Amino acid sequence: MSVRLLLPVFLGAAVALAAVPAQARTPKLSLIEQAQSCDGGHTCPYFPDVYKADFAFRKAFNEGLKKAGLKRQRWVPNGVASPLKPVEIDGKARLLSSVCEPHNCGHRYSILYDPVARSMTGVYIGSDGKGGSRTVYFGEPSIAEADLLYKN
Repeated sequence: MSVRLLLPVFLGAAVALAAVPAQARTPKLSLIEQAQSCDGGHTCPYFPDVYKADFAFRKAFNEGLKKAGLKRQRWVPNGVASPLKPVEIDGKARLLSSVCEPHNCGHRYSILYDPVARSMTGVYIGSDGKGGSRTVYFGEPSIAEADLLYKN
């Protein structure tokens, strides 16, 4: 092909790229960054999405469970969840969410994630295997955090 035939194609592509809005070229926020700036509602990312996409979040969750002697339930990556919403507790910014077993929210985790320290506190509420309920905290939550986690 001759240069004369390709010139209009290159010029058309250059004009098309110049017409792309500036916001389309801005870097996409991570799910954690989105959660930190969301309104607490439908604009916030959900626990399973963040769990699957963010290594530090997933690591903090899994390590917290392991240290507390808990096993991660197989349904966690696809559980029924609330959005990660920003909260302030004990003077620190956290992200609050919960995830429960599909069709059985008697088994659930409620978590507070610290995106700066990449650490997590939480509570597991579920069956004790004897017809009762058990509550296990992980990540050493403060009294205020434990209260919020239990009520979430």
